[in-house]
Amino acid sequence: MKKVLLSFFAAAIVCTAFGQDVNQAKGTWYLGSADATELLGIFSDGVNVSPFVGYAIADNIAITLGINYGSYTTDAVDGGADESTSSSSEINVGAAYFFGDNFYGQVGVSLGASSMTDMDDMSSTGVGVGVGKFIPVKDMWYISPNVGYQTFSNDTGSAAGASIGISFGARF
Repeated sequence: MKKVLLSFFAAAIVCTAFGQDVNQAKGTWYLGSADATELLGIFSDGVNVSPFVGYAIADNIAITLGINYGSYTTDAVDGGADESTSSSSEINVGAAYFFGDNFYGQVGVSLGASSMTDMDDMSSTGVGVGVGKFIPVKDMWYISPNVGYQTFSNDTGSAAGASIGISFGARF
């Protein structure tokens, strides 16, 4: 199953800052894509979409809720007639704390399920942390480069890894 998508679904207080201005005001809404680079996969053998919604519950503290859906088709190996399909879905919940010049720390958890042709369905859980930079682009639009570290486990074992992503979206 795909890595736990941390950026879009970021979330909990992991950083502190002293005497700062409000970067993200209470009551602000966010809509976006967890990793814009994955949208390019739509034109290949599979698709992975990760929309999320966020809300600033206090100045500089935002919570997020996101979903991730992926579907992939793999051609048969060595000229075989069978092709394999797999799909996965996740729900991500998290929070982010903004500090300094629109930098943020985030933490999130995910619950997911996946299925593959001729295999039993699997469930998974994951936890991730990361940091990023919120960059307003124009009016309500923004981009957000980020780095993170995720761990997840499923019925067959566990894994961990780092990620680099670029989120984009709108802030209201």
